[in-house]
Amino acid sequence: MNPRRWDRDAWPALFFAVLALLPLAPAWLAGLTPFWGDLTYLHHPWRALPAQLIQAGRLPWWNPFVYFGMPMAASMQGASFSPGTLPFHLFAFPTGLALFHWLHYWMAGWLMYLWLRSLRLSSLASLAGGVVYCLGGLMLSRMQFLNHLAVLSLAPALLLFFRRPALLALALASAFLAGYPVFLPGLALAAWAMRLALKKPGDWAALGRDAAGWLGAAALAMGLVAMVLVPGAELAMESRRSGGMGLAETLAWGFEPEDWVQWVSPLLVPLSEFDAATGWWKCCYLGFAGWFAAGLGLAGLGRRKAAGLALIFCSTAFLVLGGSTSASLAVWKSVPVLALIRYPGNLSYLAWPCLALLAAAGVEALRRSRRWGGAGTWAGVLALTAVLELAAYGAAAMPSAERGIFSSAGPLVRRLQEGLGPGRYLLSPRALESTAGWGVKDWKWRLYGLTNAPFRLPSAGNFGEPLVPAGSYAFMDLLYNQPGADAASRLFRWCGVSVLLTPGEVPVSRRGGLQPEGSVLWELYRLGGTSRAYWFDEKVGASLPADIGDRALPGPFLDLPGGKAVGLRWTREDRFVVEGTAPAQGWVYVAETFYPGWQAFLESGDRPAPAERVKALSAFQKLRVPAGPFRLLFRYDPWTWQLGLGLSLACMVGFCLYWYNRLVGVRL
Repeated sequence: MNPRRWDRDAWPALFFAVLALLPLAPAWLAGLTPFWGDLTYLHHPWRALPAQLIQAGRLPWWNPFVYFGMPMAASMQGASFSPGTLPFHLFAFPTGLALFHWLHYWMAGWLMYLWLRSLRLSSLASLAGGVVYCLGGLMLSRMQFLNHLAVLSLAPALLLFFRRPALLALALASAFLAGYPVFLPGLALAAWAMRLALKKPGDWAALGRDAAGWLGAAALAMGLVAMVLVPGAELAMESRRSGGMGLAETLAWGFEPEDWVQWVSPLLVPLSEFDAATGWWKCCYLGFAGWFAAGLGLAGLGRRKAAGLALIFCSTAFLVLGGSTSASLAVWKSVPVLALIRYPGNLSYLAWPCLALLAAAGVEALRRSRRWGGAGTWAGVLALTAVLELAAYGAAAMPSAERGIFSSAGPLVRRLQEGLGPGRYLLSPRALESTAGWGVKDWKWRLYGLTNAPFRLPSAGNFGEPLVPAGSYAFMDLLYNQPGADAASRLFRWCGVSVLLTPGEVPVSRRGGLQPEGSVLWELYRLGGTSRAYWFDEKVGASLPADIGDRALPGPFLDLPGGKAVGLRWTREDRFVVEGTAPAQGWVYVAETFYPGWQAFLESGDRPAPAERVKALSAFQKLRVPAGPFRLLFRYDPWTWQLGLGLSLACMVGFCLYWYNRLVGVRL
């Protein structure tokens, strides 16, 4: 490699490596780590539990601790198999988080720089475009959403490798594995919109070749990520969202027309209304310097290109309004694909390749201008102003806490670890509406979201996971729609709940069976005699319905008629055993998630035989057992993972052979 070429390409990478420290270094040097919302309640558990399993030599297949149990490898937002999650496997979470943030802010800036350079913009202009992208409001607000940040950091790669199918496939696969694949169609749309806006007149034949290249790249990318895609598709079909989302859920968190000023600068809104953490969907500022540069860039482009880029931005600015205006609401109601998108404010990313290009084009136009003496100096001043302005906005914009906060268990976790026993706990729905709390640790310790998972505390109700098996969600919904704690407690034995957590004292009766056990952040109530498996005689077991229906359990089943508790123990995260003695031939009801991929084997004689699992009460399962001692072995061994892994390995081998052939010039 030419040393001069290496130097020219390497120093911008070093520049962005240093630049990426600006939003991170102040908190790190103070001994703090970002702490807020989904980062704490979702992304820490999504990274911590798989890391624990992999370090123990086990694959992250199944998570028995949330939503009665659900597949982990298929949970795409956890990004368990993304190379970007490697820091979480090598370091404690705060250190891994800092490295993860630094890596992805660096990639965002440098990849944007490389794409702009490929358009033959100068290094200074390309640096400016990379700066506004990696330090702008969009990327800052995604600091708490690790999957959003990871995918958006790779967005410039789709533009950079637009006409290089092999590298494009690698970029698409990496973005998919990064944890938020719903961004990918939008990013592809944005890339094609940019291609059309910048194309030369009459360049239709090239568009056809590009389309063919994209189809091939998409097919290869799907093969590379099949080990996640195939199980993930199965989970999507089994989830409550398989039929789409309601309009109310879709349109939450959109812009109001007056929020448009947040595209410019947080200084244009009252200080109390700007919060990159809680108002993340409106945090998409380019900065005054960035918009000044973008204006220069728009004015310096030809009419056709300027109109195309302006259309991209204006269309995005309109879509993010969601249901706040009658016109935007009509579009969201009438365009079917929008029913698959959560939160209009999420779509602001569609405009950012366009904005970065315009800002870079503006710096380039100023650098080449002959109107002012020393135009190159003024271009440098404008780029530096953008850096300083965006760095100032991002300083201390995210809440932070001491680094030990993520591993801090707190008194509630310790109490449950000591006394929960074989059952699950349930966090009251009223707890989600509680505003009580006395600090960062208090909020961390209350077991919101999925925070119970790293501490291996099984729960019957969580929030935040987007794809949950429909049956599990239906039973959780049944619990949460009961008129009170007493009514809910009559369902607890059917789902293995032994402890209820409520924000305040609740009335209980002898019939319900709940016993108060004091207060530890929440009020604790225990239901004695709970098991996760029961034997029933032939008649009662056979009559257990497959589905709940009408959000109610048939009256005769509320008091667990004739049920005899049998033992259930987990031997590891993807295996458990049910054993006991059946007084007569009958059924064993097992309060573990009924989901494809689980296999059951009955040991009642010399050798185990496959046992048929039958769906019960929407979420759970039942199995026939003979009279006498029995042992049921359950193992999660999904064919979707095996198929996906085989496809991924085959595509990886083919991909490596392609590059080997290309690099050494040998035809195989």
